[in-house]
Amino acid sequence: MIESRGKWTDLIAGVGIEIGEVFDQGQEEYTPGIGQVLMTTSGTGAQRYVTSKTGLGRLSLFDEGDDLKIANRNKGYTTKVAYNNYGEGVMVTKNNIMDRDYSEQLDEMKDLSRAANFSQDEAGMQIFNGGFATTELVNGYKLNMYGDGVPTFSTVHPSTVPGVSTQSNASSTGVALTVDSVETADINLIEQQTDDALPMAKGGKATLVVPPALRRKAKEIAESEKNPEDANNAVNVYRGSYDVAESTFLAASVNGSDTAWFMVIPGRAKLVHEMRQEPVLESDVSILNKNVTYTVDARWANGILDWRRSYGSKGDLAAYSS
Repeated sequence: MIESRGKWTDLIAGVGIEIGEVFDQGQEEYTPGIGQVLMTTSGTGAQRYVTSKTGLGRLSLFDEGDDLKIANRNKGYTTKVAYNNYGEGVMVTKNNIMDRDYSEQLDEMKDLSRAANFSQDEAGMQIFNGGFATTELVNGYKLNMYGDGVPTFSTVHPSTVPGVSTQSNASSTGVALTVDSVETADINLIEQQTDDALPMAKGGKATLVVPPALRRKAKEIAESEKNPEDANNAVNVYRGSYDVAESTFLAASVNGSDTAWFMVIPGRAKLVHEMRQEPVLESDVSILNKNVTYTVDARWANGILDWRRSYGSKGDLAAYSS
């Protein structure tokens, strides 16, 4: 009886090694690319709260012997960053293991391993898909919304500072992706202000974020030598000014939009994908039915810590105010 038990556990161990190998292969075959668009960080604890502050803005003139002016930094809105669990599993029966008949499960595990990284990209892009509403659950993924109570891409972002006007980082007319509208978006990024109405540095090269349906248009705008919309072959003055990031997770076929487009400054826009736990492979044996279950799970948060240095348009040519 003891020998039988030992052989059985040896078989399980052997399968576990193979499962682990294909898990590693899957991780190598698909690595998350969300860092090209979002700020990627790591976190600790169950959750955290992030409160923005206004910048110092500028230095003030003072005469010799005078006291320096003490800057007054106002607090902005608070975002709660809560980590959510995501995972799936594969079951291998005792007969599968004893008969060495589990190639299908190995394929499933490799798929799950890739999915652990694939899902991070999909989850991160929901910041854009859900950017014109305040809904926290978008296409099966949770978002941690910025605390100003309006959509990420809004025409009426309020300020915590009394007397300061609202700001917009969205098209009020749902303008389509064109050379002129991209220029408008770029100017919007440049002219965005802190909550106390002070100017901000743009902070880097902007990236156009688009669904596959707008890939060609975005690349023409960003890379053509000539203005693709000018019959007189005018020089494209914005050539090389923007990068282009295309994602299938923005497509209408997966509950995104084929017309919406966005502009962000990666590394400066506080649109965040924060990992609490990297994908982990675990296993467990049922004493009752002898089946072995292998699971992959991870824990992360997607959040909007500030709307600035980002811009969005629904691209549907319809009025938008939110």
